[in-house]
Amino acid sequence: MTRPASPRPKLSGLRAATAFSVCLLAAPAVLAQPMPPPDGPEYGGPPFGQLHERDGEPGPFGTPPFLRGLNLSDAQNERIFTILHGQAPRRRALDLAGRRADDALRAVARAPEFDGTAASAAAQALGQAIADQELLRLQTRAMLKAVLTPEQRAQVDAPRGMGRKADAERHNIHRGDSMK
Repeated sequence: MTRPASPRPKLSGLRAATAFSVCLLAAPAVLAQPMPPPDGPEYGGPPFGQLHERDGEPGPFGTPPFLRGLNLSDAQNERIFTILHGQAPRRRALDLAGRRADDALRAVARAPEFDGTAASAAAQALGQAIADQELLRLQTRAMLKAVLTPEQRAQVDAPRGMGRKADAERHNIHRGDSMK
């Protein structure tokens, strides 16, 4: 008994290779992602040197976020710049100390055998670096607040969030609901 001919035509080796090549060429176009927009003032981003780190602290020559919107005078801006510029070497030294301590702690973690003394020393060094960084941040913030007028200090100290007025209204609404 003979088999009936199959309804599908067989692909030749050349046709299969061509189809495979087309798929390979089309894959990058299909999977391509748009590039993020470039940074910089000419592209609508912040000016170079005024970028901020994760914790909101200023990058090189940047104004701290808590001072934005205060209508600072030129004299205040100059004093703030002088304070930040003066703190920069100490801040960099503390950042480097923190990185070195973190690297040492990671090296202890990667070691084949646990060395308690080295781990303790690295952890202590990292903790001290973090404490010193926070202390410098608080000292710098106090120095910057000393430059402000009493009205500007009140603005800085006011609670932030959804807006000061909305925040106060929200608290009044909650107090009124709980008294009923």
